[in-house]
Amino acid sequence: MKNNLTYCFITLLSLLCFTNASHAQEQPVYEKLRATLTKYRYSYPQEKVYLHLDKPYYMAGETMWLKGYLFDASSNGVDSVSRVLYVDLVQPATGKVIVHKVLKALAVSVGDIQLPDTLANDLYRIRAYTNYMRNFSESLFFEKDVRVWQNTNMSSMNENKAQALNEVASISFFPEGGYLVENLESRLAFKVVNKLGKGVETSGFVLANDKDTVGVFSTAHLGHGVFNFHPEANNIYAAYVKKSDGSYIKQELPQPQKSGYIMSVDNVTYKDKIRLYIQNSSPKSAGQGKELPIIVQQRGEVCMIAKGSESSKSFVANIPKNQIPDDGVVQITLFSPEGLPICERLIFVEHGNRTLQVNVSSNKTEYKSREEVDLNIEVKDAEGKPVQGTFSVAVTDASQVKGEPYADNILTYVLLNSEVKESLSGQYYQQIQGSVEQPQYYFDNTQENRHLHLDLLMMTQGWRRFTWQQMLNDVKPKMDYFVEQGLEITGKALRPNGKVTDKLTLTLMLKKPKENPIIAMTSVDSLGRYGFYNLDFTDSVDVYLQAVKANGARNLTLTIDEALSLPKTRPLQIPNEVRIFDPNAFATFLKYSRESIELEKKLITEKVQMLQEVTVTAKKEPTDSRKIYGQASNTLKVDDTLCGGMFSVLQMLQGRIPGVQVIQTGMGTYSVLIRGQGSINASNDPLFLIDGMQVSSDVINTLPPCDVESIDVLKGADASIFGVRGGNGVVSVLTRKGNANYDWSKSNIDGVKIQKRMGYAMTREFFAPQYGQAKPEHVRPDYRSTLYWNANITTDASGKATTSFWNSDAKGNMNIKLEGMSNQGRVGVAQNEYLVR
Repeated sequence: MKNNLTYCFITLLSLLCFTNASHAQEQPVYEKLRATLTKYRYSYPQEKVYLHLDKPYYMAGETMWLKGYLFDASSNGVDSVSRVLYVDLVQPATGKVIVHKVLKALAVSVGDIQLPDTLANDLYRIRAYTNYMRNFSESLFFEKDVRVWQNTNMSSMNENKAQALNEVASISFFPEGGYLVENLESRLAFKVVNKLGKGVETSGFVLANDKDTVGVFSTAHLGHGVFNFHPEANNIYAAYVKKSDGSYIKQELPQPQKSGYIMSVDNVTYKDKIRLYIQNSSPKSAGQGKELPIIVQQRGEVCMIAKGSESSKSFVANIPKNQIPDDGVVQITLFSPEGLPICERLIFVEHGNRTLQVNVSSNKTEYKSREEVDLNIEVKDAEGKPVQGTFSVAVTDASQVKGEPYADNILTYVLLNSEVKESLSGQYYQQIQGSVEQPQYYFDNTQENRHLHLDLLMMTQGWRRFTWQQMLNDVKPKMDYFVEQGLEITGKALRPNGKVTDKLTLTLMLKKPKENPIIAMTSVDSLGRYGFYNLDFTDSVDVYLQAVKANGARNLTLTIDEALSLPKTRPLQIPNEVRIFDPNAFATFLKYSRESIELEKKLITEKVQMLQEVTVTAKKEPTDSRKIYGQASNTLKVDDTLCGGMFSVLQMLQGRIPGVQVIQTGMGTYSVLIRGQGSINASNDPLFLIDGMQVSSDVINTLPPCDVESIDVLKGADASIFGVRGGNGVVSVLTRKGNANYDWSKSNIDGVKIQKRMGYAMTREFFAPQYGQAKPEHVRPDYRSTLYWNANITTDASGKATTSFWNSDAKGNMNIKLEGMSNQGRVGVAQNEYLVR
């Protein structure tokens, strides 16, 4: 993204130089359009996120395993700019975020969501996004609907309900190119959907003025269809769509324009080119017509510019497919001489150069229950060369996990679903679904008509990542959210009267029990704002922030900004029909899911107990993780009586520890000399520690004396654990706040702010029984729906990887699904299965 912004600057500079050099000659319209598109692309780069889940539905209390993949939306290459990924589980009916996760990301991100066992039976939405993505439409977020069951006491599906759900609900029409024009024949695409937004196969006819039949039509695939239509002046047209009971739904057709242009595209007939046909109902006289630019672009990159004329009644343009650099959606736009969009059409170009050749196979085709399975993975590029990359695999019991036919995956999402969404009328099913139905179908080489149906799909798409109207009207996104390279803590440090203080030093300490603290320092800007960026910490930490003026005073007011606010989610009115399902179709899953949840809990418990048994071998006194040394030579306990009136921590040692000399070096500053120590170092200063972290004496001198719990002094052999660093002795300062048992509610000090903060979510391990050796706990039945999940598979230089797991007690087919990307961002998927007898 930084490279994009740099390129943007170079591009704009080049354009500026060109303009200055040729100011006497007006820039052609097509060059202005190219410059506008290029400026927008590089000024506002975008990101994509895809989540691979282990299965499509869950029981409340289960774990949802996931892996996130980040892409640069302009190139579909790997995006390693954003280092923080947010994942939310949302209940669409209420708009409430049930679970919020913050995951560490570096092109990929691994995590999980422990579904609360109190979740109600409902349809939930999993969404993923980066902070930077929030500058644009939330339609760019990754979103996927997942069903969660609490119990099996729900309304069941019967024949009447199933038929009602599958009934025709509405029909939408999409004139090719954007408009119908009187007295010009064009193609009119349409889609018929049911109450759930799924395509319905049906037929119908078109009447003019509710009298004469002027056309008939029928669907071709998943409710999509197209027919030729010739609208005439002074007519009103309506379509009648047949329902299953023989009745019809009436829908008026789009009103044709009096005059204008129509566009037709042939992306199916020819393998090497795309044919573009333009008709004009009102051509201008010869010699009076101006130039009509046609821009062909893919994800904001101009692939080709063609030109027509206002004087032509019709003209044809050929677009060589080798001009399209990549697989994916292509946008073709016809412009007026003034540079305004007139007609537009989406197409899909498939070279095959983005798709990895991925193969996953088990070492056997048949197994016994609880037998070990070895998976072999091999990945090649389009030319057959080995590919290194990162992948995730899920192995599920086919009798329990039944996915939607031709469901979305990383390939279909990156190339298709993330680029366009179905643009219908705003009913519930358009809002909740919002993606292409059965996307894998369009990438299945065994489907003879997939290219024709994919082109038909492109004719019914109206949503895209940006529009020409946005760019031409110079509508700039409001860039309120920045790229995050890590976690951050920000806020303000001001005087009590609200004014800014110059020469202010802030010290941040992040502390977790049994871990060394993270310490950082910074200053404030002209508005009194401070920021600690690119922080890296997990789980919950104690935040200790201290501000000190140049003169040592601490009468300051500190504030810490709240963590990132969640994107707002508008509740959706979900019809009860959506919650109805056929329990018979999921009978096996519902039967074993509760047992699987209990098995997972016991596996985790046993893992924790096993670790405790290994580490806790004898009873001993509690240890302080801040001390890597044993017994100190001397220890000074600090209480309120001792620290009161002291200006420095080191001042408290004066006259209280034998062999320790404390010398005042300035106003409130002191140095220490431990007598009898060798002069191994260049100076005579001892090694200073705060809660186990090495610091300078300057940092010690800024620490408030009453923040100290105790001071350890190490001499001679006691300091030898620190080697050469401890040659002049060691002064180890232990703070009250560094103690794991410290009560933070006791703190109320000027210039100090204390807070609990959540960091990256801890990465959990997928627990599964290993039946290589018999154990007493193996007597429990094992019918997990997800047998195996591994989000950390990487292929080597030969493009290969292996992994292994154990079967459960389930018999029948087991499904293997592998998804992932190469180190360059090429994506690929693979599926396989094996049998357990």
